[in-house]
Amino acid sequence: MIINRGFLSTAVAFAACVLAGSGATTPALAQAPAQEPSAAPTAEQRATAAQLTTELSFVKTDSFPSTAPHRRTALAVGEIVGLNTLIWSYDRFIRQGGENPGFRMGFNSWQENLNNGFEWDDNNFATNQFAHPYHGSMYYNAARSNGYGFWGSVPFVFAGSYMWEHFYETHHPSYNDFVNTSLGGVALGEMLWRLSDMAIDNTATGSSRTWHEIGAMAVNPVRGLTRLFTGEWSKVGPNPEGRFPSRAAMQLDFGARNAGEGNEFDADSTKVFVSLQGLYGDPFNGDYKKPFDSIDLNAQINFNDASALAGLGAHGLLAATELSQSEGAHHLLGFFMNFDYANTFAYEVGQQSVGAALLSRFHDTALGTIETQVHLNGIILAGVEADYESFTGREYDYGPGASAVVSAAFLRNNWPLLSIRHGQHWVHTLNGTPGEHHLSITRVRLDVPVTTGFGLGAQYLLYLADNDYEDYPDTYRRLPEVRAYASLPLH
Repeated sequence: MIINRGFLSTAVAFAACVLAGSGATTPALAQAPAQEPSAAPTAEQRATAAQLTTELSFVKTDSFPSTAPHRRTALAVGEIVGLNTLIWSYDRFIRQGGENPGFRMGFNSWQENLNNGFEWDDNNFATNQFAHPYHGSMYYNAARSNGYGFWGSVPFVFAGSYMWEHFYETHHPSYNDFVNTSLGGVALGEMLWRLSDMAIDNTATGSSRTWHEIGAMAVNPVRGLTRLFTGEWSKVGPNPEGRFPSRAAMQLDFGARNAGEGNEFDADSTKVFVSLQGLYGDPFNGDYKKPFDSIDLNAQINFNDASALAGLGAHGLLAATELSQSEGAHHLLGFFMNFDYANTFAYEVGQQSVGAALLSRFHDTALGTIETQVHLNGIILAGVEADYESFTGREYDYGPGASAVVSAAFLRNNWPLLSIRHGQHWVHTLNGTPGEHHLSITRVRLDVPVTTGFGLGAQYLLYLADNDYEDYPDTYRRLPEVRAYASLPLH
């Protein structure tokens, strides 16, 4: 029988109260003569109390697992150092046959990096905008899986990134790497933590338990390793509170996409894609007490495109406050942390941003339940495809900016049947071709359920880029895309 520590504490406290009071629960106490409140306990009462204490001492509290986090700082730091060393070893001795001079670090490179400080680097788009944030998510989950909460894990990400930039490469530390690894690592890291939470089942045993752990490790490798190191991989006990949010709905889409340019589409550009859309948590049902209790996530794989991973997004609700609620409408003010990545032949955009949003849900309208969102974001750092070569050696520019995003969704069973989303993004170039990038992204999506486990859908996406350059002619691009797909609801 498994008893948690809270139950055990209650039982011990109850037993103590019984011993101190007049209501006896053992034969010996029932037969003992009544005592005045000020009288010392009799020898028989002392013997009974000693016997009960002895019996309780055989109850091992360690055998009743607790879900309360226990901080293992040394293990978290050790995992981050080990992770950096493992990745460096691959880059130094295996990648490019060990000939890449960028990883031949030592005391001289350490001193040089510390003295020189930060600058911008010239790595490719996928490395800077996805690989580095994913690397940061592993720092984050080294801390998260060792007992730290959301905010407590954040310093570990910045520290791990600082360590890598200064001590594991001969290249000077990079502004963009530090920001993308740290901020992107937090957003991706907490999303992966929440998804792996749903995969883990501490109550399972045997092969079922093994497959649960393998699934969670596939989603969150560092957490899986920590559970192996600490024995949590096989330890049976209760699951943590809040393992599942009030809503966890996902949909897998697979079909064809056709990308055009200007007002024309080319049939030869039709290609296959697979995407995942997810809604984790429901802020209108109270899922905003902790950071990322509600997440809007997406991922896309394209075939025969610039990158297999064509898109990835994590928009996590950091906090929210109630504005008003009535029978017909519910309004919240929310604060978000966002990670966005898109890498296709048509366009490249990647950014880290934070912002505020007005979230509204309207009930019992003529069109059913409607949700709307109005976001105002500060873009901390964005990478945007450039039209001209620059001194950086990159094909994209870096800079901060701002964005405004509005959306509306018509829901059925908590899932959008028709959704419309429009965003305006402005990025000022700090490093790259001097100028301003003005991006407009509009998406209209229709999902039609055919059966409870199968649906059909279509989407229209329009990407507009209006780029104003200081030293070159301005450019304008119009890139439409249409999709048709089958869908499998996973909720």
